[in-house]
Amino acid sequence: MSKTGEDGDSMKKQNILTAVYLAVWILSLMVFWIFMDGADAIAYSLIFLYTLLPLTTLGVSFLIGKNNFFGKGKWASPVFFGLMLMLAEYLTFSLSNMISISFARINVPSAELFFAGAVVSLLGLGIGYLIYRRKAIHLE
Repeated sequence: MSKTGEDGDSMKKQNILTAVYLAVWILSLMVFWIFMDGADAIAYSLIFLYTLLPLTTLGVSFLIGKNNFFGKGKWASPVFFGLMLMLAEYLTFSLSNMISISFARINVPSAELFFAGAVVSLLGLGIGYLIYRRKAIHLE
């Protein structure tokens, strides 16, 4: 694999990784809007917002760092993952709340979830990149 991770096989893996994350993210929204009722809110939060999405973020970020995917652009991925976690909450609980009050008040997205997603991503990315660098040093 090239140092920047830009060969054809690497691009295919990057696309698959992106598709897997987006599929999990979209699934979390679909579960909320199709299968949830008010009594399941805590379970949904625990399963999706505080477990599945952060673990997926950690794993995908780790693989991005370990394989040096996206070249220098990989360092922007914590912003992407932070936005995605923030949007997951905003497009579920916040939107549901705004709909229930006929948009009388517009909720503001949660900065805390943005930072939580970014920190989880940075942790996975950093660990993965350290492994990548260590492997690269041993190959030289």
